[in-house]
Amino acid sequence: MSFWSENIKIGNQEYSRFMSAPLDGITDSPMRQLIRDYSKDILLFTEMRHLSCVANEKTGRSVKYNPIEQPLCYQVSANRTRFLEEAVEKIVKNKFVMFNLNAGCPARAIVNSGTGSALMGNVPLLKELLISFKNALPQTMPLTLKIRAGFKEKNAHDVSLMAEQCGVDAIIIHPRTQPEGFSSLLDFDLVAKIKKSVSVPVVFSGNIHSFARAKMTYEKTGVDGFMIGRPLWGAPWKIREIMDASLNKDFKISQKDILKCALKHLKLNTEFYGENGVNPFKKQIPQYIKSIPNAAEIRSNLLRSQSEEEMRVQLEKLIQE
Repeated sequence: MSFWSENIKIGNQEYSRFMSAPLDGITDSPMRQLIRDYSKDILLFTEMRHLSCVANEKTGRSVKYNPIEQPLCYQVSANRTRFLEEAVEKIVKNKFVMFNLNAGCPARAIVNSGTGSALMGNVPLLKELLISFKNALPQTMPLTLKIRAGFKEKNAHDVSLMAEQCGVDAIIIHPRTQPEGFSSLLDFDLVAKIKKSVSVPVVFSGNIHSFARAKMTYEKTGVDGFMIGRPLWGAPWKIREIMDASLNKDFKISQKDILKCALKHLKLNTEFYGENGVNPFKKQIPQYIKSIPNAAEIRSNLLRSQSEEEMRVQLEKLIQE
């Protein structure tokens, strides 16, 4: 059996080597349900939610999902252990299969609060959080950590060794520092060094937009898995496309089917968010239509829609045309 047809083992669980990434406002429940239409068994991740939000909210929105989204990993941000046990209890109760601490988000608002990649600049706190989560989680629920190359300076190797000692079951790394955002060169050598130094699985995150890119990354680093994020934006079939290519299969999707997918996405948004579901969907629509003729004009008309019905009628017309 080839590397690409084998699974990655995280704790006591096994999944495809390709998994979704958490993107705030993008990989929400409607998007995850659409990904499931194309990829039945891959591991999906929720959007990142702060520990105190999970613990204290009354609506349950942060832990709401459709059963079809399973297997589903829950991702949190944290800058203290307060509310930790209450949040973990809610997450476990709602039957998420895995738990992930985000120590990699580079967004300014996140790092200014001491969460996300700022945790890599505060290793004692990060260690305290990992130990606390490990103690609070049931033994059957894997604990994973998402990191960057570092906060301001690269320390991902040392952080990975520390995380393994704390009982982390897998490490997900985006090999850029926080100031480098998403545009600088990826540090493949750093990832290869981490892979050689730890015994837990290492998952690569960053610019995995095709199988050729995943294959090149594997050859440079030897990683166990690949997290795909921004390429899913307006293309919930992307992981299926990459997985098919890894097995020498050809995946094709017509422009008509893309528009049908967008229409279903709008419907799922309305079901999940209510009558205002058209507004969060407006982040998605430009990606769905970018390759069709007169995309700019069509996008402008769609984004002016004030209701689900108005946008639905326009999408149905496009499909017919």
